[in-house]
Amino acid sequence: RRRYLPDTSRIPAARAKAGGLHAIRQPMFQITLLDHLRLSFGSAIHAYKAHSAIAERLTKRLWQVRIGELVLLAGAVGAALTASYRGQMRYAVLAAVLSGAALAVFTVYVAINLEARIYAHRWCASRLWLIREKYRALLSEMRDGMLSPEAVRERRDQLLNEMHAVDDHAPLVDRPTYQSARQALASVAETPLTDEEIDAFLPQSL
Repeated sequence: RRRYLPDTSRIPAARAKAGGLHAIRQPMFQITLLDHLRLSFGSAIHAYKAHSAIAERLTKRLWQVRIGELVLLAGAVGAALTASYRGQMRYAVLAAVLSGAALAVFTVYVAINLEARIYAHRWCASRLWLIREKYRALLSEMRDGMLSPEAVRERRDQLLNEMHAVDDHAPLVDRPTYQSARQALASVAETPLTDEEIDAFLPQSL
């Protein structure tokens, strides 16, 4: 009786194929503690720039609203004086219309609360600037070997908590504007800065 033995010629190829699949399932890259700190540093820079840009944009809008309200009030006063001097009804109507428009502008100004939003974004920007400097100091101390890995991780976690606290204090009404500002600073949302862009904010030794 003939005995059929299994064909073992394909076993090495099958093992190689299995090994290739296993290699694919492995992580494509490994991030070190230093890389994580640099990425978080870049994220703090992005957030700082976004809040600063929104504060500047809202400040310009605030001045536009104030100037528009001032122009409307000046026109209403002029039309009222002209109506009292000439005694013509059309100037009185014009004064009433301009006064109503000024009141509408003031109502919108109070409703959108620009000054409070500007203050909140400036506060966030100032806090993020301080966090950015703390990241820079942490990177320099880590570069000089002054901290143990456990101390570095502890300070990293503290900085991440501080960034989360700043994000919680940001005005909710400006979240879409904040995301748009971050997208304007990066080609893709949540895309970190490149190594070259991060190096621009660090000394050459880091």
